[in-house]
Amino acid sequence: MDCNEVCELLPACADDELGAAESPRLERHLATCPACAAELRRLRALRAAVRQGAAYHQASPALRARIAAALPPAGTTGPMAAQATRAGWRGWFSWSPAVNAGLAALTVASLAFALTLVARQESPQQAMTREVVGSHVRALVTAHTIDIASTDRHTIKPWFNGRLDYAPPVYDLAAEGFPLAGGRLDYLHGQRVAVLVYRRNHHPIDVFVLPAAAAVHPADMDGAWLRQGYRIERWQAGGMDYWAVTDASAPDLHRFRQAWQTADGRAP
Repeated sequence: MDCNEVCELLPACADDELGAAESPRLERHLATCPACAAELRRLRALRAAVRQGAAYHQASPALRARIAAALPPAGTTGPMAAQATRAGWRGWFSWSPAVNAGLAALTVASLAFALTLVARQESPQQAMTREVVGSHVRALVTAHTIDIASTDRHTIKPWFNGRLDYAPPVYDLAAEGFPLAGGRLDYLHGQRVAVLVYRRNHHPIDVFVLPAAAAVHPADMDGAWLRQGYRIERWQAGGMDYWAVTDASAPDLHRFRQAWQTADGRAP
């Protein structure tokens, strides 16, 4: 069982609805994959937040009476029961416009409260990984993955001049198995950022580069995560904040990060 298969099962596992056949396999994978285990903890925290924030109102005696009146009498069966049920439900829903408006407002308010609570539960790291994956997927869906296509870093690096107020480093990692494909402009955390596009076999690797001063959380929170089936690694170096995202394997992404950091260490 790989991480892509596990990603499909995690929501059911978080809701305690996973079948007996999949549970042992999933548990074995979670025991050896910190990223998938972290994603499961996030889903369970989200479930708990929604349950805690969802408003619960006990039905009033009048409402209970109306529901009971809408049900067919005990012992009634066949077409007569169906006709009685339809008539009862029509009467039950014949509320005044003011009551209908009040119920609609209550429903909207309850949903808004639950969503607000969930948003407050999202950490800066979770918010940033959501933005990174969203930008990566949006580029793939719109076929706008590259603004400047080139395998030459000396072509791509000057292309960002005048388009950004900082100069992102660009490295040639083809010898390590990660050829450069190009670059583009994107947005993260409300600001324009550089994205460098590399390849690993047929898998694109987007590297979002922004000044470390604009980071949403400190360098000691660097790490690797799995979100929506995509791998993410984040690190800081040389005054820059890096977020790499791909659908390639976790070992491939980690080797890419190591190759980047090696090149960054020998850069003039």
